[in-house]
Amino acid sequence: QILNAATLIEGVETLMALDFQKYNILFKKELPKESLQFKGDPHLLEQVIINLVKNAIDAVKSVPKPIIQAIAFAGNEGKICLQITDNGQGIPEDKMEQIFVPFFTTKDTGSGIGLSLSRQIIRMHKGTLELHSRESEGTSVTILI
Repeated sequence: QILNAATLIEGVETLMALDFQKYNILFKKELPKESLQFKGDPHLLEQVIINLVKNAIDAVKSVPKPIIQAIAFAGNEGKICLQITDNGQGIPEDKMEQIFVPFFTTKDTGSGIGLSLSRQIIRMHKGTLELHSRESEGTSVTILI
């Protein structure tokens, strides 16, 4: 169905508000004034955004001033760009190659299925999911759909 990028991000913000409060995380969002609409499955895409935000929460728990930022903007070729960025510990460079491999995890209690499944869902929507991370600086995940 037709989705609005801002509505999708705001819905996830509402769902995750207690976690932001619990860990004193500043959740910032940059949403365009104009409506960014695209076609997709609202439940699957919401799950992807929730997974990315949960990963960001895990990454920022140990930093002094935790920040997670969600950005939506019009990308190239009529695509919509959704970006989740954090100022957490980042992913070690030697782990980056494996980050999308099913069942690989950098967490003590993770299943290793989240990023792999998220990428598959975005591919089903004819989009791409890219992850950029620097150790001790943070991580940014970009969805183009």
